[in-house]
Formats: sequence, C-alpha cells, structure tokens
Amino acid sequence: MSIVAHVEFPEGLERIFPIMKELRPHLDLDEFKRLAALAHAADGYRLVVREIKGEAVAVMGYRILHDFVHGSHLYIDDLVTTKDARGEGHGAQLLRFAEGEARRLGLAGLRLSTGTENKDARRFYEREGWEARSVTFKKKMSTH
Repeated sequence: MSIVAHVEFPEGLERIFPIMKELRPHLDLDEFKRLAALAHAADGYRLVVREIKGEAVAVMGYRILHDFVHGSHLYIDDLVTTKDARGEGHGAQLLRFAEGEARRLGLAGLRLSTGTENKDARRFYEREGWEARSVTFKKKMSTH
C-alpha cells in the first residue's frame, strides 16, 4: 500500500534525511534540521513523504507564497525520489499531491525551479505538464 503523508517537525526529519541528501548532498543532518526548522517557522515550509509498504521512497518540500507576479501559489522547493525507486511514478504522485493542495487552498497555481543543467528533471516536469517560464539568476554573497 502506498501513502503520501506530511512529515512532522522536527521528529520526522531524521527519517527522511537520507532521501533529501540524494538531492542536497552538501547538507549534513544538523544543517538540514536547522534550515528546515527556520523555513517552517518563517513561511510554513512543509515536507511530505511517499511511502510504499512503510518504506519512504520520495520526499517533497513546499510552501505557500504570495507575490505580485504569481499571486498566491504553492512553491515546490524540493522533490526527490530515491535512486532505486526512480521511474516508478513516485515523483508524479507527489506533484499530484501538490496540485491537490493548491486546489484545496484555492491558489492561483504552482511553481518550482530546477537547475538548467538538470536535464532529467526538466524532462520529467515537462512530461508531467509543467512548462519552463523563466530563468532564475543567483548571486552568492561573501561571508566575510
């Protein structure tokens, strides 16, 4: 049996960390917990997990944003399926969950970003009916 369930903060974070680490290899567990807690407190960041027979196989992190360009919308920050479970529809199931949440909350739409070099993710999102609509620019700030 498969389910999609919200991850409880902070107690459920450790369980899903190995999956998130596949997407965010630079994170260690403490930093993941710290950033997840900050994002959850700041703007309601939530995580959902897809489980098959009690085993976590995919994770999605999202939040509700409000801006002048997109209106009120669901923003997907993170979406990852374990390497061994890719291609089995788990990511698509999490996207359908996000669409259901957006509909339930009466939001204008959904949005996400992926790296331009991540061709597999881009093909996946296009196959799921998403369209590329913008380019994101990024600038790192020095820490000294």
